Amino acid sequence: MHELSLVTELVAECTRRAGGRRVAAVQVRCPDGVDADELAEAFDHLTAGGALAGAALEIETVRQVLTCECGFAGEVDPEQCAGHMVICPACSRVHEAPDALELIAVRCVDEAGTVL
Repeated sequence: MHELSLVTELVAECTRRAGGRRVAAVQVRCPDGVDADELAEAFDHLTAGGALAGAALEIETVRQVLTCECGFAGEVDPEQCAGHMVICPACSRVHEAPDALELIAVRCVDEAGTVL
């Protein structure tokens, strides 16, 4: 469910940036606690029939970063991430991870079929 809400926002932003042009690919960066397969499935579902239909979703996975009140600041192992929740490796406090689906690029196709 969390992935679906992230992708809904992503599709809206990509559609805005495309400005009516057909989109060939969307490149995003997300923390390793987010399920990439669920992102891809949600993307395919939400883009069917629209300006982004058929666009490739390119996902770059990065380590989740956490700053905790206990003083811990740094990367968190994937085992300490579950969806939008992150556990501090130092004190075991549970934190809500930021909605971190970072849009890197929207590659559009011009009228001649050239990827921009």
